[in-house]
Amino acid sequence: MSTPKKHISYQFGGPIGALGVTLGTPFVTYALYFLCNENGCPSQSFLDAPLQHLAAQWPGWDKVFSSKVFGYYCAWYFGIAAAQFILPGKTYEGVELPDKTRLKYKLNVLQTAITIFGYLGLMTYREGFSFGIWSWIWENLLYLQTAALTFSIILAFYTYISSFFTGEILAEHGDTGNPLYDWFIGRPLNPRIGSWDLKCFSELRPGMILWPILNFTFLVHQYQTVGRITDSMILVNVFQFWYVIDSFINEPAVLTTMDIATDGFGFMLTFGDLCWLPFTYSLQARYLAMYPVDLGLLGVGGVLLVQAIGYFIFRGANGQKNKFRTNPNDPACAHLKVMHTKSGSKLLITGWWGIARHINYLGDWIMAWAWCLPTGFGTPITYFYVAYFAVLLIHRDRRDEEKCVKKYGEDWEKYKKLVPYRIIPGIY
Repeated sequence: MSTPKKHISYQFGGPIGALGVTLGTPFVTYALYFLCNENGCPSQSFLDAPLQHLAAQWPGWDKVFSSKVFGYYCAWYFGIAAAQFILPGKTYEGVELPDKTRLKYKLNVLQTAITIFGYLGLMTYREGFSFGIWSWIWENLLYLQTAALTFSIILAFYTYISSFFTGEILAEHGDTGNPLYDWFIGRPLNPRIGSWDLKCFSELRPGMILWPILNFTFLVHQYQTVGRITDSMILVNVFQFWYVIDSFINEPAVLTTMDIATDGFGFMLTFGDLCWLPFTYSLQARYLAMYPVDLGLLGVGGVLLVQAIGYFIFRGANGQKNKFRTNPNDPACAHLKVMHTKSGSKLLITGWWGIARHINYLGDWIMAWAWCLPTGFGTPITYFYVAYFAVLLIHRDRRDEEKCVKKYGEDWEKYKKLVPYRIIPGIY
């Protein structure tokens, strides 16, 4: 249902910015693949002539896209969708929508992941690292990446086109009338096929479950080529696996995030969820599969400390926010002070959220360092995630700031005086 637009409010730099991100992010994904390979990370030929190197690395379309692998990816996506309906799960209500309704969500990603990981674990236990799936993924990694990209483009077109015929609620920033921008940012707020919510499903399932599977593939490849598994590879696998499982355990919390509550579902999220997340976030493990790093006891201890600090901040802040939003009367929230606003909402001004307005982002960013440090300091490419994530979190903070200014007005200015820092206390 489209509402009259008083003015067009663009994000990401408007249509030109949307085009830049649409073309730029897939380019970066492929560049990371070709820059970091068995010939170097980066190779000397890239350092000597970057453009010529990338052009020479391109293997041709027949080596990049496979209709067979794309079919396997479709089976992966819809197979996980079937699991959501078949496996048991609890039903939760989402946040209140602009029409004052609340959607219901069946959440069982943890059960789905346990089923998939359990099967892969059992087969690996029976057949060892010679279990064929691991070598198949390594050999077809580029095909899989292109399959995920292709599927994300198709899904973005489906949700954009269907939004004109289903009468569903549109995202605040996704109904500008500019086709490119609306397709990118997401025109529909909660696109569904029956009770199947495409946005919520894509957020935590196909890409998020694939991520640790890719990481373990790289662990197996390291063992098969080097004859052992390094402490750095173990750390990266454990850290990122735990991050994924922790997200699955706390799946109801995703319903209150910006992605689900306010963002439209377009290419920005389809590509981010299905392609960008698993194939760029697994870069560190892929690097270690080709270039092993031994940290030693002291190095392992230092990385563990960084991870522990980041996780403590991240989970503590997110858990506190979710409890307060879902049940303000929860005993765990009794000690927290709030600021009442004219909109009827309450803003936390003590606890984690009294330290900084997005203190959870700080914890997330610290963990990003723990994921990259195990790769050592032989190349800056493996620290791409730290730099990218900093930009992402700052941009998200700015988008949220814009939304809160509109929602709370002068109350937001009062709140900023009580909680002056955005992400890093005393600095930013």
